[in-house]
Amino acid sequence: MTDAVTVIPAEGAPRPLVFDSPHTGMLYPDDFRPALDMAVCERVNDWFVEDLFGAAPAHGAPLILAQFRRAYIDPNRDITDLDLAMVADGWPHPVVPTEKTGRGASLIWKMIDGDKPIYDRKLSHAEVSNRIKTYWRPYHAAVESALNAAYDRFGKVLHVNCHSMPEYGNPVFGEGDMRRPDFVIGTRDGTTAGDAFTALVVENLRAAGYHVGVNEGLKGVELVRRYSDPAAGRESLQIEVNRALYMDERAITRSDNFAQVKADLTAMIAALAAFAAA
Repeated sequence: MTDAVTVIPAEGAPRPLVFDSPHTGMLYPDDFRPALDMAVCERVNDWFVEDLFGAAPAHGAPLILAQFRRAYIDPNRDITDLDLAMVADGWPHPVVPTEKTGRGASLIWKMIDGDKPIYDRKLSHAEVSNRIKTYWRPYHAAVESALNAAYDRFGKVLHVNCHSMPEYGNPVFGEGDMRRPDFVIGTRDGTTAGDAFTALVVENLRAAGYHVGVNEGLKGVELVRRYSDPAAGRESLQIEVNRALYMDERAITRSDNFAQVKADLTAMIAALAAFAAA
């Protein structure tokens, strides 16, 4: 596997279960060159998610981690979700703008928080192509390979796409100032995962005392859309963890509650592994 991706293989008896974390990487390649301070660009990272879900391999599920920063190129976007205004010398491939494009958070992020431009320049066609070839494609190849291997072996596969979210919504996007739930489970309104898979995750977390929302604003984007086909036995859901549960968002440090949240997620992973095996 390339330096863009780390795949932690399953240990012991494999299960038809795959976890991936696309936004925890720390690598900023040399050609990033933002006009913003790096610390501002880092705000969109999913901090410590690879650790929170780190028990997945011990329960028979590979864990796939992006090593590059989300602000550089976002593997949770389709390669057609590109803002052409960012490309200096044209882009010959099809583009399909989405709501994320309008927020400046498409394949190549344009803004942080919807109002802070990352670049003071346009990117060249060669720069965008290199980001896709060197980082986006290897990550998707790793996820697809792991899912296909499980599916070929078991005739089914469950995919958990792991994320974190800020404690509060962004007023720039009209999200108000209400605190988000402790967890939000995204299935794109029930189109990417079946009821039993979704309910197991939701009920396990609620039993641990958490407020859990389902498809409340954060419904899942490209990785659950691209690799799901519930009718064929391929189910994907997204888990968003509220950062206030386990970290200090200002200091970017784990809080005293980190170990408890990780233990609760580990229990959920064990329950999922048993469900997948059955």
